[in-house]
Amino acid sequence: MMNKEDFTDTKRLVITNGMFIIDDIERSKHNIHYKNVPGGGGTFAILGACIISSGNATSKGLKWIVDRGSDFPKEVVREIESWGTDVRFRDDFSRLTTKGLNYYEDDDLRKFKFLTPKKQINVDDWINTFGREVIDGMHAFHLLCSGSRCLDMINDLLRVKSAKSTKPVIIWEPFPDLCDFDHQNDIKRVMQRKDVTVILSPNAEESSRLFGLNSKEPTRLEECLELAHRFDGFMDENNMCILRCGALGSISISEKLENGRAYNHFPAYHFKTQSKVLDPTGGGNSFLGGFSIAYALTRSLAIASICGNIAAGAIIEQIGIPRYDPIAKTWNEITFLDRLRFYLSQFGLQYNIKDIYKSLTQ
Repeated sequence: MMNKEDFTDTKRLVITNGMFIIDDIERSKHNIHYKNVPGGGGTFAILGACIISSGNATSKGLKWIVDRGSDFPKEVVREIESWGTDVRFRDDFSRLTTKGLNYYEDDDLRKFKFLTPKKQINVDDWINTFGREVIDGMHAFHLLCSGSRCLDMINDLLRVKSAKSTKPVIIWEPFPDLCDFDHQNDIKRVMQRKDVTVILSPNAEESSRLFGLNSKEPTRLEECLELAHRFDGFMDENNMCILRCGALGSISISEKLENGRAYNHFPAYHFKTQSKVLDPTGGGNSFLGGFSIAYALTRSLAIASICGNIAAGAIIEQIGIPRYDPIAKTWNEITFLDRLRFYLSQFGLQYNIKDIYKSLTQ
């Protein structure tokens, strides 16, 4: 499962270029309004990874930058610090913290807009904050960006990498509004790269737009599987894809093997009942955070997909971020091990719990 010689440095597991954003959440249909909720793609990715992390050493391998403006809430600083990650705060009190509005036109279709100027994070920011040696040794890079920006960041990363370091692993969440047929060429250029390993992860609705089918999200597993097969010729044989299918879970698309690519479905954590699902905001980002740390530790698409679904399941159980107990190591009063047991047992998945847990424990 895990090559101990290659993957023993838990100080350099996953880094994200996703931003911290203070969110307002509105669901006018249900008269739901929340203000100043910690959010952003980077925040939820790190949260997803934290849910899978079993110890302090693993959590310290999660690296991210939080840009604080003059209005940054002190209670949010305490919350972030309690997660035990390698977070670096950058202060600029001449500006406001990046803020956004999440609003829902119906129960599932989320839309987003920035309320204050955003401050993007790039490779130079990583190097200036963590140092070139740390970036050179990272096991996985979580990128949330457009195709053109992804290409630029890959090129910048390759300039940083030393000759002795391994090929970078890019876990790429394409920016939703720019994942469509009009931007297909940029996305395909990323997926045809041979000098990095890219794991693309759009959701089903974005993938449908990417291939010029329609803008409606597939709602049946058969439709999602049919969509997943379109990625075969779209990618270089060594690159992969994780198709996120909302309430249906995910489909992993492996690198090209002797008999072709392997397509495996993993159900969503709350697949059998939606009664505990309160807000899907951040579900996709947290899926990829959980996926990223598990893949960094195991190089297994299956284990990473299981962990991604577990992480997303915890995130969507409340408005905003889940409740964390740093003593009991619980999220919403449930440990990762208990969530893993529940997930595997409810779907009858034939994986050894002890083996999976051991492979993720450092």
